[in-house]
Amino acid sequence: MNRVNIFFAVFCFIVLFFNSIAGAERMDFKTFKLQNGAKIKYLYRDNIPIVYVSVLIPASPLDEAKPSIAYLTAHLLTHGTKTRTATQIEDEIDFLAISIDKKVTHDYTILTLSTTKRHLKEALNLFFDILINPVFPEEEIKKEVSRVEKSLKQMEQDPSFIAHKTFLKELFGQHPYGRAVEGEPEGLKNITRQDILNFYNKYYSPNNMIFSVVGYIDENELKNLIENPITMWHGNTITRNINPPLFVKRNEPLKIFIKRDDLTQSTIVLGFEGISRKDTDFYALSIMNYILGGGGLTSRLAKQVREERGLAYSIYSTFYPYLFPGAFYIEVKTKNENTQNVIKLIMEELKKMKEKAVTSEEMKEAKAFLSGSFPLRIDTMKKISEFLPVIDFYGLGDDYINKYSEYIEKVTMEDIKKVARRILNTDSYIVVVVGKD
Repeated sequence: MNRVNIFFAVFCFIVLFFNSIAGAERMDFKTFKLQNGAKIKYLYRDNIPIVYVSVLIPASPLDEAKPSIAYLTAHLLTHGTKTRTATQIEDEIDFLAISIDKKVTHDYTILTLSTTKRHLKEALNLFFDILINPVFPEEEIKKEVSRVEKSLKQMEQDPSFIAHKTFLKELFGQHPYGRAVEGEPEGLKNITRQDILNFYNKYYSPNNMIFSVVGYIDENELKNLIENPITMWHGNTITRNINPPLFVKRNEPLKIFIKRDDLTQSTIVLGFEGISRKDTDFYALSIMNYILGGGGLTSRLAKQVREERGLAYSIYSTFYPYLFPGAFYIEVKTKNENTQNVIKLIMEELKKMKEKAVTSEEMKEAKAFLSGSFPLRIDTMKKISEFLPVIDFYGLGDDYINKYSEYIEKVTMEDIKKVARRILNTDSYIVVVVGKD
């Protein structure tokens, strides 16, 4: 048995193990709609005395007047409120042994509180304070801008980051999907405290927020400790005024080479316009992607380019399904002298995917992986807490978790060929190469 088959056999065992665990228990959570428009997703868990509270805020780069505002707003929430300084917040987080995580995506912002049951009341008091009463001190803004600027400049040294940045900018143009959520280093200094306040006041309104509470907390406590503070919070009723990207229609491929004399290998990103999360082809594309390049060493690209010919250090495909259509792309790292040969092999595999049906064995493996690995996305209470609001945000349905495997199983070979022909436009793609020659 070769290395690829051993890898796949071991992984399938792990997948089936987790799948058997997940299949034993349905994810039956409750949903409450409050008077001010906020929603709460609630799931009781009593296996450990921990509570997770997440809140999804429909505020992201899609809503920005200037790049970076959404990211800075979220990350500055813990840097001072009307009654607490940044230092006091940090000390209280340490004393209570809690965490408050912040994540900004291209579509939304999500905050997650992790606390023991023992400190739940105090933790929630702090969590709602930073959410409802932030003040965004000037000195804290300067510190955060400096931190983000340094981080972005460091990322600019990474060939993979450069290739992705260039590809996304060419694909999406000036649309927010075409830039990092952190923004651009040169634009950070143009952001003022008033910009951040305006963004917060406009978009951090409870009527659009989706909360989730997962853990050791009963419904009475939920009402007293969580529902009441949210209900008392009255913000503006807002409707997002956001626009989809406008893709350039090309009659030929767009090829971009970025020369870096210090590199001994090339980083290649080759891709296309993708789909939105609500697209009916989502499940077919998930399977096609796994077979093409998303399945690790068992994928077609890995077998042909890496395993059989030894032309790549790494190669994979993936896609970003956003609120609006995102991107589908392939990334590969190879020696400079192999660049053109690798691109040629990729194009051959893309054409095969469009013209020939996938095999029944490939379908079986892909479906087993996707269905079997799905429970790993929600195998902790924190993951569940962050996943439930996302399901609601994208309108996937409260039964999404329980029906995911059913959606995957319904995909046919014809569906795979159809979505391959739709997405893999081999006459019009964008390829970016960062390398020496």
